[in-house]
Amino acid sequence: MYYASVVLYIISLTQNAYILNQEEEHYGYLVLIFGFYAVFDSGISWLANILIIFSWLFRHKKTSLYFSLSALILGLSFLLIDKVVMGTNNIYGNITGYGIGYYLWVSSFLVMTIQNIMTYNKRSAQTIFK
Repeated sequence: MYYASVVLYIISLTQNAYILNQEEEHYGYLVLIFGFYAVFDSGISWLANILIIFSWLFRHKKTSLYFSLSALILGLSFLLIDKVVMGTNNIYGNITGYGIGYYLWVSSFLVMTIQNIMTYNKRSAQTIFK
């Protein structure tokens, strides 16, 4: 399932993530590249990208669960934001819709979280029955 998470994430980058002002589509790869500008404003959900990478890197450790769960929570928190900064000139756009890219992005975090829970429960069960 680790690979499924990575594949979902990569596919999400090629799809529309959200729609601004009922007309402008923003694709995942652009949001990934320029989304860090929002971190300085109020868009901490972009940090989910960093957390999921740490989850993938530490996939054989318990900390991977914490990283993937945090990424999932931050990714879902994007639904609570109604405006995002558009570029470096502090102009805001209203989020008027979400594209398949957003849902694939969050699904990547969910799949990794499920994988980590299954791995952790399997290890716990093995420890109990030893």
